[in-house]
Amino acid sequence: MKVTEIPAEEREKSVSYICDEIKNVIVNFGDRDPGSEGENKALDYMADQLGETCDKVDRDKFKVAPHAFFGWTYFVAVFMTLAVPIYFLSPVMVFVCILLSLVPMIFQFVLYAPFLDPLFDKRESGNVMGTYSPSGEVRRRIIINGHSDAVYEWHWHYIGGYKMFLSSIILVILGVVYMFAIALAACVLCGPFGMVTGNCLWIGIAGIVFVPFFLAFWLFADTRKVVPGANDNLTACYMAIAAVKALKDNGIRLENTEVVALITGSEEAGLRGATAFVKQHPDYAREENVETVFITYETLRELEYLGIYDRDLNGTVKNDRAACEIYKKCAARHGMDLKFGSVFAGATDAAAFSKGGYRATSVAAMNPEVDKYYHTRLDNYDNLSPECLSKVFDITLEFIEEFDKNGFASAETSDAPSEE
Repeated sequence: MKVTEIPAEEREKSVSYICDEIKNVIVNFGDRDPGSEGENKALDYMADQLGETCDKVDRDKFKVAPHAFFGWTYFVAVFMTLAVPIYFLSPVMVFVCILLSLVPMIFQFVLYAPFLDPLFDKRESGNVMGTYSPSGEVRRRIIINGHSDAVYEWHWHYIGGYKMFLSSIILVILGVVYMFAIALAACVLCGPFGMVTGNCLWIGIAGIVFVPFFLAFWLFADTRKVVPGANDNLTACYMAIAAVKALKDNGIRLENTEVVALITGSEEAGLRGATAFVKQHPDYAREENVETVFITYETLRELEYLGIYDRDLNGTVKNDRAACEIYKKCAARHGMDLKFGSVFAGATDAAAFSKGGYRATSVAAMNPEVDKYYHTRLDNYDNLSPECLSKVFDITLEFIEEFDKNGFASAETSDAPSEE
């Protein structure tokens, strides 16, 4: 039997399996913030499930600072709040406050570097990799990836939805720009170290209006509340596990293609699991004569927004074009004309794989103007989309068969036009 010949009723069972297991993990393992007991229990559970299907299961471990990734928001809240009263005493010190706010943000969020990690407590997290071997020599490898951890709730997004969430960010940006502008003016008119007077005094008083928004930024991510993470990203974890399970259950073993389910931990802490995987397996995807492709799935919830991301990590990293083209080709066979896009704010694990020299693509099904469930307590097992999961499952099986047959050469004969 070919992969794409798996019967419809078996595919339906796979989708039901995905939904049932997502509920099971959420109900039984509790909060799964990076490096938590809940995340590690979920990883152990998934490893056991993969052990029933795969020929080999690996469980790696690494250290993570779970609160460090959003730590930059604390720096913004504290130092921009301090910048307002400091302005009246020494305008030049406002620039220091802005620098102490923006540098952590650039390194920690824009570049996803572990800039603040040494300042925060560490926990132990991990990755799980289940390998379903071919019947013959390994010549190709497909790695399907999802992350097991869940994020700290975006407080203002939950309170007021996307408009309040976006407004909270825009108002802070405006506040930073305003404080920079008036500090520059005061340095010229009143001197960099003297107390401000005249019009400079009044524009400084007007700046007080931004203080509540600076302070509110402390709750950008509320570390007291961990979301269930049903769609982000248990849908991806069980898409990977279900794909391998379907091969096993239907007696399909490819001749020369290895299929791997890779469950990474601590993605929400700045792609720390995927980054650790690259460090711990430096030659894994560079074996000579073994074509290897990574498919990273993220938030498989809104079918109408299903798309392929050929740029990642705030638009700074290129994912593999051929991998993207092959996925697009496979989706077209299931009636989906998927567009290429960029992760302009944030990142997926594919960025870490691509930076590490691996050939990866990222696929997500979510509205860029994020729905209220995203990164809030509403991302629960009662808010799944079986329709979306079913379509992605079909495309995943199509991708496995296509890559098994042609490898990356499939992109050169794509029957779906690419989007620039």
